Amino acid sequence: MPGTSSVPTPEELARWLLASEGGEHATVEEQTMAAIHIYEQLRAHLSAFLGPQGFDALWSRALHLVRRTFAWDATATAHHRQPAHHHLDILLQKRTPAEANDILLALFTQLLVLLFTFVGAELGFRLLQQHWPVLSALTANKQGQEVQL
Repeated sequence: MPGTSSVPTPEELARWLLASEGGEHATVEEQTMAAIHIYEQLRAHLSAFLGPQGFDALWSRALHLVRRTFAWDATATAHHRQPAHHHLDILLQKRTPAEANDILLALFTQLLVLLFTFVGAELGFRLLQQHWPVLSALTANKQGQEVQL
């Protein structure tokens, strides 16, 4: 991002988050469990700053935006009683591992885009670094170098 020092793009961060949960997952079930773990970590950490309702609002908006590209049964998510539910199991039902990966990447990227839009890229990135300090080391590149995650 021009003008910001070493802030990776939301997509780069989403790729790193997904890879941080054990790398490549062969089955949709493994991908779902890894994504749920990432969701739970993000929700617990970011809720301290955004509040649980703030995080849930960002997550709901990300789900809505990703649904434009990857359709799923909206009635299943609409009737779920738990407001903080991630809906990842519903999103990934009847998907191939490649489709599941694309959906998860799009969803976590969109969540980070929304976070960066509302709080700014640098603050949003600092919030992620608080929970994942390794991001600091991964982004400590020379000026002008591409960020490698």
